[in-house]
Amino acid sequence: MRSYIMEGVVTALSSITHNGGERNGTVTQLRREKFVQPNGKVERVPVISGNSIRGILRDKGMFSMLKMLGYGINEENGKVNGLSLQAFYFLFSGGSLVSTGDSGLDIKYFREMRDLIPLIGLFGGAAGNAIMPGKMKIGKLIPICKETSHLVPEKFQPETVESIWEYCQTEMFTRRDDEKNDKVRLMIAGKQLSENGEALPEEKKSGTPQQMMYNVETIAAGTQFFWRIVLEDVTDVEFEAFLSTLIEFSKAPNIGGKSGTGHGEIAIKLDRWIEIDSRVNLQGNELDVKLGTKYKDHLDKNGDGIRKFLAEMK
Repeated sequence: MRSYIMEGVVTALSSITHNGGERNGTVTQLRREKFVQPNGKVERVPVISGNSIRGILRDKGMFSMLKMLGYGINEENGKVNGLSLQAFYFLFSGGSLVSTGDSGLDIKYFREMRDLIPLIGLFGGAAGNAIMPGKMKIGKLIPICKETSHLVPEKFQPETVESIWEYCQTEMFTRRDDEKNDKVRLMIAGKQLSENGEALPEEKKSGTPQQMMYNVETIAAGTQFFWRIVLEDVTDVEFEAFLSTLIEFSKAPNIGGKSGTGHGEIAIKLDRWIEIDSRVNLQGNELDVKLGTKYKDHLDKNGDGIRKFLAEMK
C-alpha cells in the first residue's frame, strides 16, 4: 500500500456562497475561520470547509458505484432496485453508532466491508458500536489572498494578491408573489372570475405572503483557492476508486449553496500526484496517473458479494 498527496488550485467560475450559520441583519454571511498573521494579528477569512467537499465526493462516488452495480431505476422495465434505509445511510451519510450490548468489535466484519467496498476504505463509516476511519483527508478550500499567503505554498501564489475582502461581495435576491400575477393566479382553486374570465379583485390575499428580498455574501468569480488531498496507505483499487469519484465530480463541479441558480461552479487544476513511501524516499515522487480498470474489474468480480452484504445490512 502507498500514500499519495495532491495539491492544486481551484478557481471559482461563478460566485460561491457557503453559509456558516451567521447573519448580519438580513445578510447571510460566508463561513469564516480565524487565521493568525505573521505579525500575530488574527484575521477572520471565509473558507470552504473540507467537510462539505468530502460530502459531495462521497455522494458522487457512492451513486456512481451503485449505478454500476445495478441499483436505481431499470431503464428497460422501469422497476427500482433500491437499498434498505440502513444501507443507504451507511453509504451516503456514513451510518451511525448503535448499541450492540456486550458484543465486542467485529474486526473480521470491518475488514470484509472495506475489502468489498473500496470507497468505504476511503471515506470510512460507522457500523454497530464502532467507527471505521477513512484513509482520505480532504483539505479545505483556502482562498489565496493577503491574509493566507504565508500559509499557501509559494508555487501556487500569483504575482499579486489582494485582501480577501476585495474578493467578497453581497448579492441581493428576490422572490415575487405570483398570487399577484393575474395570469397564473387562476390556477388557485376557488378563485372568482368575472364574465370575461379575469380574476375578480379581492380585499385580501388567500395565503401567506410569498414576496421577499434577501441578501447573501459571496466570494467573487475568479477567486482562486488552494486545495490539498491526502490518501494514506491505500490499495491500488482504492486509489482508482478515488480517481473515479473525482472524475464523477468533475462532470458537475459545484460547491457551496444555490448551485441551482448558477452559484458555486469551479475549475480544478491539480499538480501531479506525489507518491510517498517512507521506506524509500521521504520527498516523494511525481506520478503521471491515469485511470485504469482495477476499480471497475473489482466491482464486476465482487458485485454479487457487495449486493449480498448491503442486503443483509440491518
